[in-house]
Amino acid sequence: MDWFNRWPKEALVAVASYFLSEFNIVCSSEVKTQVVETMGLFHDMVSESCENYFQRYRRRAHVTPKSYLSFINGYKDVYSEKLGNINEQAERMQIGLSKLMEASESVAKLSLELAVKEKELALASVKADKVLAEVTVSAEASAKVKNEVQGVKDKAQKIVDEIDSEKVVAETKLEAARPALEEAEASLQQFAKDSINEETVELLQPYFNMEDYTFENGKKVCGNVAGLLSWTQAMATFYGINREVLPLKSNLAKQEGRLKVANAELATAQALLDEKQAELDKVQAKFDAAMKEKMDLLNDADVCRRKMQAASALIDGLSGEKVRWTQQSKEFKTQINRLVGDVLLCTGFLSYCGPFNQIFRNLLLKDLWEVELRVRKIPFTENLNLISILVDQPTISEWNLQGLPGDELSIQNGIIVTKATRYPLLIDPQTQGKTWIKQKEKGNELQVSNKILNKYY
Repeated sequence: MDWFNRWPKEALVAVASYFLSEFNIVCSSEVKTQVVETMGLFHDMVSESCENYFQRYRRRAHVTPKSYLSFINGYKDVYSEKLGNINEQAERMQIGLSKLMEASESVAKLSLELAVKEKELALASVKADKVLAEVTVSAEASAKVKNEVQGVKDKAQKIVDEIDSEKVVAETKLEAARPALEEAEASLQQFAKDSINEETVELLQPYFNMEDYTFENGKKVCGNVAGLLSWTQAMATFYGINREVLPLKSNLAKQEGRLKVANAELATAQALLDEKQAELDKVQAKFDAAMKEKMDLLNDADVCRRKMQAASALIDGLSGEKVRWTQQSKEFKTQINRLVGDVLLCTGFLSYCGPFNQIFRNLLLKDLWEVELRVRKIPFTENLNLISILVDQPTISEWNLQGLPGDELSIQNGIIVTKATRYPLLIDPQTQGKTWIKQKEKGNELQVSNKILNKYY
């Protein structure tokens, strides 16, 4: 293969067709055919421009078939990179639009849900108010009965307390009299104790007052006399004690009867009170359930409303962005459509424009290549800014900090140095490029040789 002499146009087109036949370009087959032919034409134009450049500036520039192959491979690499970037941006934009669409649909859905919940909430409020009225009536009735029952209960409790007090007194007196009563009863076991009355005891009283009317004196006279004397004394003692005890026993029995009745009334009052309290608890539980249902609906409606407000705020805040994103999404399609010609200009610049000055670079790009693209109806961006396509602004700012001048020619040279597929030769009389490269590659342990290459023309 001849790598040095100029290839004929047919060979150039055949080589481009070979390398691009299976390469995916988003365009029609007619446009792709024109791209293949235009690549060969670009190469021929540069070859002719090299001669014109020498005639005008006496500076020799060369292009070889190797330059052409670099042009083709560079086209494939740059096109794939730019198409991937645009598709990635378009996908992100489409995701944003989809999220906005979802938010709009969500707002509509939440609006319907909120309307349903508000209707349910209205019904629940009516239900809760109705139950509250029932609770109020029941509570008032229960409070009335409770007050009445409490009065009966307090009265019964007072009677119980009084009876308990009287019972304690009676039992205390009975307990105090019990030893004497038991002793007297023991002495009168063989006799009818109930036959003793007050008249008999009064008749015996004069005898009891006598000094010698004692059991000891009776024994001196006769044993039977002593027994009779002892019996009369025990009979009088029993009668005296029993006369006090009998009323206590009777009163105790009476109080116990009253206590039984009072306790029964107290139990009845407490049962009625418990019944009313149970009714009140039942209605209160019903009211609590109604209020819980109402509060749950209220909370659901509030959550739904907040979600809808947040989504609406998002939509309102991004309404301008939606228009811009929609327009940008359409622009991505046109960018992809123009990418076939834009990348052709970019890779032509990277592959061929390095040796030329700014005037000849513009001549190639504007007066030759863009005119040919229009003639062949290959889409491209009018007034294409190669710098903005091939490098971003932060990178340019970094280059400037590293010593690269900020003029258009220097930035273009920086792009060729960093983006071209072949190593460039820098003609740098002011050493600006050398300073920039040394600073840029400082972190990569760049080695600088001091050998001077002398070239004679």
